[in-house]
Formats: sequence, C-alpha cells, structure tokens
Amino acid sequence: MKPLMFVLLAVMAVAGCAVSPVDTAPPKVPDSDTVSAPAVSDAPSEAPVTQRDIPPEVMYQLLIADIASQRGQLGVAIANYLAAAKTARAPRLAQRAARVALFAKALKPALEAASLWAELAPENPEARRMLGALLLTFGRAPEAEAQFDAYLGLSAALPNRGFQQVANQLASEQNRVAAMTVMENLLATRGDEPHAWLAHAWLSMRQGKLDQALASLDRAEALKPGWRQVVVLRARVMGQQGHQQEAVDYLAAQLDGELSDDPDVRMTYARLLTEVNQLEPALKEFNALAEAYPNNVEVRYAAGVLSLQLQKLEAAKIHLKAVLTSRQRMLEANFYLGRIYELQGDKEQALAHYLAVRHGDFYINANARAASLMVDAGRLDEARKLLRSLRVHSDEDRHRLTLIEGELLRQAGEYQAAFDFFSEKLQASPDNTALRYARALLAERLDKLDLAEQDLRAIIEREPGNAQALNALGYTLADRTDRYDEALGYIQRALAVEPEDAAIIDSMGWVHYRLGNLEKARDYLRKALDLVKDPEIAAHLGEVLWKLGDRQAATEVWETHMKQFPGHDGLRKVMKRFGL
Repeated sequence: MKPLMFVLLAVMAVAGCAVSPVDTAPPKVPDSDTVSAPAVSDAPSEAPVTQRDIPPEVMYQLLIADIASQRGQLGVAIANYLAAAKTARAPRLAQRAARVALFAKALKPALEAASLWAELAPENPEARRMLGALLLTFGRAPEAEAQFDAYLGLSAALPNRGFQQVANQLASEQNRVAAMTVMENLLATRGDEPHAWLAHAWLSMRQGKLDQALASLDRAEALKPGWRQVVVLRARVMGQQGHQQEAVDYLAAQLDGELSDDPDVRMTYARLLTEVNQLEPALKEFNALAEAYPNNVEVRYAAGVLSLQLQKLEAAKIHLKAVLTSRQRMLEANFYLGRIYELQGDKEQALAHYLAVRHGDFYINANARAASLMVDAGRLDEARKLLRSLRVHSDEDRHRLTLIEGELLRQAGEYQAAFDFFSEKLQASPDNTALRYARALLAERLDKLDLAEQDLRAIIEREPGNAQALNALGYTLADRTDRYDEALGYIQRALAVEPEDAAIIDSMGWVHYRLGNLEKARDYLRKALDLVKDPEIAAHLGEVLWKLGDRQAATEVWETHMKQFPGHDGLRKVMKRFGL
C-alpha cells in the first residue's frame, strides 16, 4: 500500500474517531488517584496575624517577598517569607514560605519552612503531612513516619481517616521501598482499621504489587463487608492484572446486589466495559448515569466521547456541550466538539472549537486540525502562521510542528515546496527519522525515486526493524519498478515486524500481483480490506479480481467503496482504466 504521509499516521491521526472514554479520569474512589504535592488548601485556619502584631522589619521583609513573588523572583521571595516567619513566629507566614518554596521546587527551604510551620502549629494536620512528605523526599523515613503518624492522629474526623492522603504522598516518593515501609509501619498499629488496609491496597496497586493489593482488600472487606470502595478498587486491580472480563463480571454481580445504585461502582463498570470493547453496553450505562447525575462532569464527558466514537454525533454534542457549560474539562470538550462539527461538515464551528484549545494535552492536535481546515479553505499562509505561533517547550513538540507544517504544504498540493521544506529541516537534523521518511514519500510523489530509495535505505540502515520504512521501500519498488523480488523481501521483513498491519498486508498482496501470483494477491488483499475499509486497498483488490476474471466481484468492490469514498482519486482512475 502506498504509505500515507507520516504526519497523517503519527501526528494528525486525531482526524479519525478512535477515541475512548477509557482516557477519562477514574472514579474518585478512593478519594484520589493522583499524586499531589503536599497540600495546605484544606488546612485549619491559624490565628490571623494583624498588621499591628508585625514588627516593622517583618513588614519590610513581607513587602520585599510579595514584590519578588509578583516579579517571578521566587528565590528572593522564599528567603524573605522564611525570614519573616522566623522573626514573627507566625504559622501563617511559615505556611506561606513553605508553599512558595514547594511551588519553586526549592526543597531545602521548603523543608525548613515546613519544619517551622509544624513546630508553630503542632495541631495542624496539613503541616504534619507536608513535613512528612518532605522528610521522606530527603530520605529521612523514620522522621517522616512520625509526622504521618501525627497527621493520622489529627485526621480521625475525615471520611477516610486521613489514610488515603498519606497514601497519595507515599505514591509520589521515588524510593518505593521506603514509601511502602512507612505505610506498613503505620498499618502495623492500626490493623483493625479498614481504611488503613484500603490505603495499603491502593499504594500496592500503584507500585504494581497487585497480588499484595488484593490481599489487603480482603482484609479491608473482612472488616467492612460490602464496602463499595473495596469493590471498585478490587475491579481496578483485576483489570490491571489483565483480567478485564473477570472484573466486568465481578462488578455486574455486585450491581445485582446492594450496590445496584452506587454511582462509583456503575462508573467503574462502564469504564471496564470500554476496556473489553463492549462499547454499546458501556454507552448505555454512561447514558443512564448521565440521566441520573446530569451535573456529573466525568459522566457527561465519558458519555460524550464514547458517543463520538460510536458515531452518535448529536448525542455526543449534547453531552460535551453540557461539559463545556460546567466550565470543567473545557479543553477536551472543545477539542471533541471541534471533531464533531468537522465530521458534520460545519467547518466554521469546528475551527472555533479547535482554536479554543489554547494549552494542555490537546493543544497541538487541536491547532493542527484548525490549520488543516484553513488549508482546505485556501488559507495556507494563515495556517502556517498559526502553527508558528504555538507555544511549545520541548524539541519533541517542535519536531511535531515541523512535520505538521510540511504535511499542510502537501495537503495544499504544494509538493515541491513541502519537499524543499523537509530538505531544509533535514540539514539541521540529518538523523531525524520522521523528517527523512516524510521527505522520502514526497520524493516518490515527485518521481525522485533514487532519492526516495536513498532516504528509506538510510532509515533502514539505522533502524533495521522500522516496519514503515521497510514497507514504503518495498511498495515503491513493487509499484514503480520491476524489482519485484527485492520488493518482496522488504515487505516480508515489514510483515514479520507488524503481521496485522493492513497497509503492509496490502503491499504484500500488491507485490504478489506484480509477480503474477494472483490467488495469493487476492487472499492478502481481502485480509487487508477486512482489517481496514480503505479505498486504495479496494482499488487493488478490484484490479486483482478483474484479472482473475471475476469482473462482477471487482465491480462490486469498486462501486461499494466509491459510495463510501466518492472523492478518492485512485478508485476513480482504476475504474476508468477498466472502462467503468
């Protein structure tokens, strides 16, 4: 199969609809599945510090700290906040110093400030938790354990008794052995506390100790039978073990009992259904949850993304607009709404939603789609200007934007300009495989076959297992030269690496057609078309069927795919060549 432009495969694949609500945030059970920096937002209020309580020198230090903070001079701000806290002996100032230091990733000043905060406010659980996390970071596990023990003693009124917050902090520790030792020492004196066992199970899961997690869940369940948090976490552990279907069956059984209306169990059940590719039942469950909990953003988001995947565009639009109205997950909602409007042919609305994605994980993909729409509207220069205005901070993202810009030139039919663009970029990055591959495809398009072969061989020499390059070289030799045996060798190597890749299977069918092995060609091409409904594969299969004398089957294949892809140039040309 003629290789697609690299960018279409690797960067702009977002044009397809292979999206999944499995990517959404997990149900918030236990309290968090994220690792957070030591937090102070829920700390009890300390006694306020009034201006008349503060000596003039402290007021000056605070003024300097505030100005430095506003100017981004965090080192100066931290030093002055900490000095002010030491002089005034005020817990709030120590807290402020610690928070600014953590934000700046200045861990030594953060530890000093947190130690002062815990000293001045020993009954503040958040001071204890922050200090414990920082002590653990510095390898002082026994001292960290003492602080976490104090935190648990001060957190008995929390719904999870503070254990999950401790587990969150321990999960962020790079020294996993130390983190688990602290958790197990805390658990040793609290063996009758189900929340302790649940937190231990959660941390074990995060560290990949799945059998240990299940054992701890057994202990928690024995202490608190029918606990929905245990049910949800058990299903998630089973899923991580690779037993997704067993996890689905387990949750289905739980939903037949006392937990039938529990939203967290139902949410986890719906998510696991997507993991076993039972998309219609999953959507049914998400829709039911959305009806029961219309203001639950995670439910509406998952229902919207899954509806989009199943091509239920109007339903997807309703869910995602509700997410947008909530002012949460706005970046993701705008991206997927852009995709919906693009599929519906409303390019102006699609463009508006894509351009609303101004940062985050979808930032580059959304703007790439926006630029592509601009090119379709004849606004190539504007599209390139948009790409060059994007704020990126890594070489990887800069390379992605380069590939996308070159693809836009190709999309606009500016093949020579795209070739020249990639050639220029390769001078600065001669070992960049993606750039060389993209130029090779353009070289083939411009009949620069020697250069295309040279580029593809250079990639294969560096990366002998690069299936894309092997396939591209093999297909080019089969399609554009009479070096069929050589082509067969490259395609066989590609197929050994990616045996279920439809493009490579199509190439294998095409080279056998060139070699005169028509039955083999037909079988490979049928397999490729079963894997992917692609118009180029259909064009190849129809041609082979015609040569085999089955003109009716050939015509049916061509006409069926022409209805699905009415503008495909390859299909139109092959049908015209055979008099249709």
